[in-house]
Amino acid sequence: MGQPMIHGATDEIGFHAMENCDYETEIHATNMHQLGLDTRRLEIPGRKRLEIDHGPPIFDIIA
Repeated sequence: MGQPMIHGATDEIGFHAMENCDYETEIHATNMHQLGLDTRRLEIPGRKRLEIDHGPPIFDIIA
């Protein structure tokens, strides 16, 4: 196993992100990237495409 790492920082009470502010869409994109899935191509025949705000993967947290 690798060394533990910290990505980002919050204020002293942990309420607001201060460094490396990532959005939920970026975390979702990172998970999908690790699974090898392209969210822009995920669709089911006869249904609308997923209404996802596509964010970029966070490559800093991928080992």
